[in-house]
Amino acid sequence: MKQLAEICGYSRVTVSAALNGKSGVSDRVREEILAKAKEHNYTPNKMAAALKGERSYLIGMLVRDISNPFFSQMIKVIDEVVSSSGYSLLLLNTNEDPKREDAAIKTLFSYNIDGLLLSPFIREDNSYKLLDYFIQKEIPVIMLDRLPADLKLGYIGFRNRQGAHDATEHLYQKGHRKISYLAGPDISIASKERGEGFLRCLREHGLEETDQSLVACGSSSENGYAAGLELLRDAQTRPTAILCFNDLVAIGLYRAALELELKIPQDISIVGFDNIDLTEILAPPLTTMSLEINHVSEQAARKLLSCIENQESPESLQKVFYPKLVERQSVASPPQA
Repeated sequence: MKQLAEICGYSRVTVSAALNGKSGVSDRVREEILAKAKEHNYTPNKMAAALKGERSYLIGMLVRDISNPFFSQMIKVIDEVVSSSGYSLLLLNTNEDPKREDAAIKTLFSYNIDGLLLSPFIREDNSYKLLDYFIQKEIPVIMLDRLPADLKLGYIGFRNRQGAHDATEHLYQKGHRKISYLAGPDISIASKERGEGFLRCLREHGLEETDQSLVACGSSSENGYAAGLELLRDAQTRPTAILCFNDLVAIGLYRAALELELKIPQDISIVGFDNIDLTEILAPPLTTMSLEINHVSEQAARKLLSCIENQESPESLQKVFYPKLVERQSVASPPQA
């Protein structure tokens, strides 16, 4: 800014006021300074501004697996919202590593971000002590896909148990009695909750629980493919329908079924979870439980911006969403014996 002030022939105070839209500068002077700034490709030092207590216009975002289309879709929506309001998104990925997550939180804090959106790693006590840094500085924090114990945070969450129950009920109503659940990672709260909802539905209908009811899998398409090959190979024991932890697992399961020459849904019915964009273009299109990623992400981003601009408390956004069944073409009645 010192160089720009020298070029314009005005004090740094005047140039700063003009660039930041503050009062005390005439329209003529403001236009002159803005024109010079554009001519010389001036870019304000946001970090320097933040260190002086001004806004950095940086939004921090931390996700646990950037390769998962669920998060990629979420990032895209959030970036569009914040960038349209003049903010930049500073994104860090943790690969579901708790040590890396702690380091990422410290890094984002050091950048003097104006607000934080995060989808964190599982913590056994559901507490996130490092976020106290942000709370103490009154930097708004909104959790994505997690329910924090600290009520000074905003959050969005999902009724995973009910969603899995509803998906399993849909399969039951289609006539399926041999139903399996391909579970996510052992450390995943969402997978545990979805498994509980799945089992609740089986028990409500008096269906037998076997070794193939809950099947250890994972969260990737590769995991779904490997588990699918094992589960579907034997025609005598294979289920007629499978609920998947997420849509990526379902995509892997599609490949396993194709390799084993099983037709979907004639030979095996499949239900996913998340409703990522890819599900509509599968053959056949995947029936899944929608988490309304775009709507939820936009709501979280707009709320964070409102907290920053209007000094609102993030606690005013504490919502839990119910997954909704999206019926497509991957479910049918079970094959006749």
